[in-house]
Formats: sequence, C-alpha cells, structure tokens
Amino acid sequence: MHLDTSEFSRPDGGQVTAIVEAAESCFSRAGYAGASMREIAERAGVSKSLLHYHFQSKEHLFVEVQIRFYERLGARITAAVAPIREGDARGLAAFDALFDVLRTSNDLAVQAELWAAALANVKLRSHITRLREFFRKMLVERIEEILGPDRERLPVPPEAAADLVWATLNGLGIEAAFGEPNDRIERAIGTLRALAAIALAPHGPTPRTHAQ
Repeated sequence: MHLDTSEFSRPDGGQVTAIVEAAESCFSRAGYAGASMREIAERAGVSKSLLHYHFQSKEHLFVEVQIRFYERLGARITAAVAPIREGDARGLAAFDALFDVLRTSNDLAVQAELWAAALANVKLRSHITRLREFFRKMLVERIEEILGPDRERLPVPPEAAADLVWATLNGLGIEAAFGEPNDRIERAIGTLRALAAIALAPHGPTPRTHAQ
C-alpha cells in the first residue's frame, strides 16, 4: 500500500515507538479526553518535554496512533485474504478481518468521542479531516487490491464503497460510545456482511457500466 503520510510528520525511533504505544494504551483505556500527555509520558518512560519535542500536541499524537492502528489493520486484512483466489471470497474475508480487529479494540468508541470534540475544536478538526482522508484512501486501495477485476461487480465504485464502510464504522462507533448492547452491534455487522455477500456474489448485481 502506498499512502502519502508525509503531512502527518511522523518521526521514527525507539522513543517515538514507546510514546505511541503508551499513547495507544492510554487512549484505549481513558478515551481521548481522559488521556493526558503527562500520563502518556510517564507510561513511555520519557519526559513531558521530550514527548512534546516529537509530538506538538495531543491531537498530533492521536493521529499518529490512529495511522499506525490502520496500518496494522491493513496488514492483517492482507494476510487474511492472501491464500484466497476468488474475489468474492477475498472481499468477505477482508470484511471479517476488519471487524474481528475492531471487536478487540476500543477504537470505534474513542473515534466517536473525537469526532464530537472536533466540532468545537478547529485545530482538532483539521487533524481529523486529514485522518479521514488518509483512511478513505487506504480503504479505496484495499478494495481495489483485494477484489481485483471482481470490483466491477460492486453496484457502486470503490470510492463510494469506501465511503459506505467509513460511514458504517462511524455509526457503530457512536453505538459503542453510548454503550449499546453488543448483540445490537453484532446484528448490524451481520446485516452489512450479508449485503456485501449479495453484492459480491458471482451472480449478484449487474456489473457497472462506465456511465455509472
């Protein structure tokens, strides 16, 4: 996957890795608002001034955490579909891998909290806008890569499919943030998977024309 992440200013190094891992742990446990830069620095074993040397703000650090999460997610999806040849089966395997990862993390609920905070925080909104575009591009590239020629069986272009997945994840994040029962969220995921199976079936929707 070839994504341009240069504008996120992502440094490398052992200290940075320790900071990002500590931040991911703190954000997952306490949420975006509940996690403090001081706590993250203490957990990473670095001074607060060194943390700010690498990351100008909590917003910047959160974006870095999310990018690395999405990159790990992309690697896991790639591994899940690698032994599968048929495009429809690859698409469903990717779907399952995506939601298996999200089930084991608090990422959706934390993101929902962040979107709400961004409404009143211009600086945070700027970070979130760039993060959203990063993830959308990743989704489009993954859909095209996984489905190959079979992507023409989708009733909508890959870009629209990526937007649908993104909107669904945000909706599930809101459900999770409000503490909705897991069975309700699981039913929603199951319904989306059933629709994906219909769309990707060999005798499913008619292939799109160039006019679409």
